[in-house]
Amino acid sequence: MTMLAADFSSARRSDWSLPVAMFGAYAAACLFALPQTAFSMAQTWMTSSTYHHGVAVAPLALLMILSRPRIDPATGPLGLVAVAAGAFLWLAGRAAGVALVEQAAFVTLLIAGAWVMFGAGAVKLWALPLLFLYFMVPFGEVLIPALQAFTAKAVAAMLTLVGTGATIDGTFIRTGAGVFEIAEACAGLNFLLAAMMIAWVYASQTLPDVKTRAAFIAVAAAVALSANFLRAFLLVLVATLSDMRFAVGPDHFVVGLVFYALVFAVLFWVGGKMHRPHGVGPEHAPVRARRPWHFSIAAFAFAPIAIASFYAAFVINGGAAIASPPQLSPLSAPGWRLLGGPQNWAPTINADAIEAVTYDRNGERVYVTLGWFERDRPGKEIVNRMNASADGKDWRKIASFKDVVYLFGDAKEIPLEIVAGPERRRLLVATAYWRGDAVYTNKIAFKWAQMKDKLKGVNPEGGVIIIASNYAGEPAEALARIRAFTSDVERFDDWRARMRAAP
Repeated sequence: MTMLAADFSSARRSDWSLPVAMFGAYAAACLFALPQTAFSMAQTWMTSSTYHHGVAVAPLALLMILSRPRIDPATGPLGLVAVAAGAFLWLAGRAAGVALVEQAAFVTLLIAGAWVMFGAGAVKLWALPLLFLYFMVPFGEVLIPALQAFTAKAVAAMLTLVGTGATIDGTFIRTGAGVFEIAEACAGLNFLLAAMMIAWVYASQTLPDVKTRAAFIAVAAAVALSANFLRAFLLVLVATLSDMRFAVGPDHFVVGLVFYALVFAVLFWVGGKMHRPHGVGPEHAPVRARRPWHFSIAAFAFAPIAIASFYAAFVINGGAAIASPPQLSPLSAPGWRLLGGPQNWAPTINADAIEAVTYDRNGERVYVTLGWFERDRPGKEIVNRMNASADGKDWRKIASFKDVVYLFGDAKEIPLEIVAGPERRRLLVATAYWRGDAVYTNKIAFKWAQMKDKLKGVNPEGGVIIIASNYAGEPAEALARIRAFTSDVERFDDWRARMRAAP
């Protein structure tokens, strides 16, 4: 064994065959040990037009790496710390049920593996291409509501500026010709990500220093957002002036392609102005490795991945078989008459058991949907986008805000969503979550508590509570009705006790 280690240590330092083979085996181990994370990332690339670019990220990163000067490989012992950190981050994301964290950790593991297999000198030389790999992660969805709101306000302001009257209702813009929606696909996230990707590659290959590159990427983001505002404005303006004869249907798609081309033309023009012909970035200068290549150090990189995989399987995701769903007891609210569930609206809840009811008091109605989860697990997460107030088809979320509601005996700031349905119907929807004996109105607080418990192997039952009421004028009337109902609702522990006692 000593002779084998000595052979590897004394091998020619310019020999890349063994480091490349070990990194290939390491990447395969990541795929084998964490398959759901890799699959969910790839599935998003294939199914979402916003993230089709994910397929091209790794090949582009490889091309950028190959364009750098050759460096003798050397193992990086400190990279093992990064591998361990990436494995723990993946475990935390798995326990919290946050796919974004899992996927970012997966990419971190790949980058840390490159550090171990090729050395600190190589990672420094390849810093921009390696960081570029984070574009594989389907991130940015959290920005979509804000981008929709900003786009709607910008379009309405520009329409007013040119003398075309416009009013805003959430993500809907009403003009003399009709109603236009700034849908999720029109929010501009795809513009933003594509522009930043192209800017990253261009800056990495042609611009001379960190400040210039960062400025160029920031300019790219600003140009992409501004172009999307202008695109949406022109579409609404032309459709309004032509009484819906132009800028709808195929015209919408063509205008999008034209603006994509304009964005990239502007970016390359700006990049050309920022480029200094004789400027060479520090990572283009040759870097020499300081250490020989050690097989034993490289082999240790596999251990944190295996440990994380086994811990997730037997501690985080372990547990007893699915219990029979309980008979969900409706919340007790004295003074409110209990009716059947609403007929023309229902939230989407991917729970083990669901109960939907209507509460009526003197003609004022509140709709309540309860979802019960035997435990949080992959495919049945309590806080998840599959549990939503609107289905995205007949009903869509158009705005959101927070306000204080008295719920289960406590005043809580709770997220509220306005959803729009057929025939200009509007609902105000409040959502709360529970696990064990605790109630949460903040998703981050819920995920944080869940992560800490599941890392310790604790995973109690939980659920979601969705309370809604319709309105014809302002959301305030629905909010007052929801507050009146929640003030009359029994305490949470009393409801839980009744549910436990149910046969």
